[in-house]
Amino acid sequence: MMRLSIGLPGENRQDREVTDKVKASEHLGDKSGKWIKNLFPSEALAPLKKLDGEARAYHSAVTFPFDAGVGILPAALILEYADRMRDFASKRRNLVQSHFAAKYPEFIEWARKEHNGSFDASLYPPVEEILEKFYFKTEPLPVPDALHFESTVASLLGTDTDSVNARVAEASKETQRELLKRMMEPLRAMATKLAEQPKEGKDCPIFRDTLVSNLAEIVALAPKMNLTGDPEIDAFAAAMKPLTEVTPQQLRENVSVRGHAANMAASILKNLEGYSL
Repeated sequence: MMRLSIGLPGENRQDREVTDKVKASEHLGDKSGKWIKNLFPSEALAPLKKLDGEARAYHSAVTFPFDAGVGILPAALILEYADRMRDFASKRRNLVQSHFAAKYPEFIEWARKEHNGSFDASLYPPVEEILEKFYFKTEPLPVPDALHFESTVASLLGTDTDSVNARVAEASKETQRELLKRMMEPLRAMATKLAEQPKEGKDCPIFRDTLVSNLAEIVALAPKMNLTGDPEIDAFAAAMKPLTEVTPQQLRENVSVRGHAANMAASILKNLEGYSL
């Protein structure tokens, strides 16, 4: 199991002094609201938040949910996961230094001007202190078993030992259901979109390239995420693979190719929907 933890410094704070002044000047009630000040300009953390979003999306794509912040990572993806997360961590460290730390004095000056007389210098500690709030961690956790379940792991997962084995067994079934769901979603999107009638003046339905790339991503991942080695799931992935070898441009330009792909996607989807674990 793998836990991904990502942290950033807070972007805003309540200003009680300004809040009280506004309430007094406008004759507002005590519960009318509060003034929240932005500590940094919007671009201060934007690239870091974008990178963090990409890291979380990748983590979610290759793990199955188990507990808050904890996902089940298939053994076949451990090395790939480690490489990708090292890459994310390296890019993030560079961004923290080059984008945030290097420009921290500029962000403070921005706040000084924006907040005018309400600027609070205590909210801007030395850069060394604020950098401690940036973190990016992956923590491997043992798959728990009640016979070998230690208190440290219990505290990490926030559960009691009596329910651990049952949760792990149910999680195993849930991973297969989740994998089938992830396979069906892009397949259903393709089948639905390609079966649509083109809008007036168009030769084909309008769709993005992700119609194919989203399907290609899960087709590549499915065999590695097949935790129980279910041969049916591997067979479904193999059946879907030809759909990922057709380019979006071919689907847009060739009526015959588009019709064949639509029929194939609908047929595989029907089999997937009828499959029960």
